[in-house]
Amino acid sequence: MTILVINWQDWKNPFAGGAEVYLYEIFSRLIKRGHRVKLLVSRAPEQRRYEVLDGFEIYRIGRRSNFNFFVPGALRALLRHDKIDIILDDLNKIPFYSPLFVRKKVIPMLMHLFRKTIYRETNFIFASYVFLTESIIRWFYTNSDFISISESTAEDLRAIGIRNRIYVVHCGIPPKPQIPNIKRQKNLIAYVGRVKKYKSIDHFVRAIAEIKKKRDIDAVVVGDGDAKEELIALVKKMKLDIRFTGFVSELEKYSIYSKARVIVQPSVKEGWGLTAIEAQSCGTPVVCADSPGLREVVVHGKAGFLYPYGDISGLASRIIELMDDDVKWHKFSRAAQEWAGTFSWDSAADKLEGVLKQAVGSCS
Repeated sequence: MTILVINWQDWKNPFAGGAEVYLYEIFSRLIKRGHRVKLLVSRAPEQRRYEVLDGFEIYRIGRRSNFNFFVPGALRALLRHDKIDIILDDLNKIPFYSPLFVRKKVIPMLMHLFRKTIYRETNFIFASYVFLTESIIRWFYTNSDFISISESTAEDLRAIGIRNRIYVVHCGIPPKPQIPNIKRQKNLIAYVGRVKKYKSIDHFVRAIAEIKKKRDIDAVVVGDGDAKEELIALVKKMKLDIRFTGFVSELEKYSIYSKARVIVQPSVKEGWGLTAIEAQSCGTPVVCADSPGLREVVVHGKAGFLYPYGDISGLASRIIELMDDDVKWHKFSRAAQEWAGTFSWDSAADKLEGVLKQAVGSCS
């Protein structure tokens, strides 16, 4: 098959996140199986307009702020010059509505819908624009099956009126890098991920403040994003000592997973909690908000804990429980590794390949 994937950015873009990890891990495997994958994305400064990376044929147009307006013309041009069997629209924030412009089979693929969460992230006008564009998805993809990263996202799709078939294709986890001589720090608690408002990292900060009244604790926020300066200001205001690493390499990230006693994910909503699974693959229990996406990656009371979103005291008490109870921590650590081992990128690629073959076959 020749597959065209439309996504906001590629994995080399500075704004790349979990959606780009998902895209790369699955479609790189399909390339190795003999499929051809074209990628239409926005262009960051210094990026080439066209290049081939790891087998992906990457076409970059526009900027992140206006990419969706360039998609219709670029889509028609690509279809004029090459045979494409199927198109995948990554519906992340603002849909591309490809079925309006082409007669090819289009499958929408979603990490998550923002819905009202977008109002936490940006100004009212742009948030309303995103909310509206998500609300009308069903009117433009009436003949399309959907691919969802999680059951939570599938539920959100049904809530906005999607009655088409929805295939859930979970993430896998990459092989862990070998990190010699890493020792656990019993008092190290970390957040790992993008630093965005909807991630509710301020809840992590406030929970750390509660814990510091009772325990000596070393806290770190690992990652970068546009909410970082606001969080740093909050930490200073609360007179806390929390380190901010900014962006780190994969090796550094896994080093932190392996050192930490607990990883915390307090987000109001996720497509799927990839960093929580990565942490568990290192034997590190997680404490996550009982939020869409996150509740699917934690076996509550066995490999980690879920707490009611926004319950700062509940979050703090679960962290303390895993800090103080060594027997429980070791039991959770073993269970976390076993649970994380059930997720595989190869299995995800198998499932997605089957969906695409079925879709292409139905068009023959």
